[in-house]
Amino acid sequence: MKWEDVCQAFPEQWVLIEAVQAYTNEQSERILEEVTPLKKFTTSPEAMRAYQEIHREDPTRELYVLHTNRENPNIIEKKWVGVRK
Repeated sequence: MKWEDVCQAFPEQWVLIEAVQAYTNEQSERILEEVTPLKKFTTSPEAMRAYQEIHREDPTRELYVLHTNRENPNIIEKKWVGVRK
């Protein structure tokens, strides 16, 4: 699905989506060409709990929690420098 399709299917909802086809442009914005909606929610804390559960099981999946009132996802990648402890 395209993001616009998700917004039409789930108006005014928080959604947990998985990126199926995505890339990063020169401005470090993540462009989601195809996504799969996994579940809808009425509150963001509910959505984040579901995200955390799935992410713990498989951290390689590209998951996002977004509200469908957004015209575009507007996801900016940040480069981390250094060592995590």
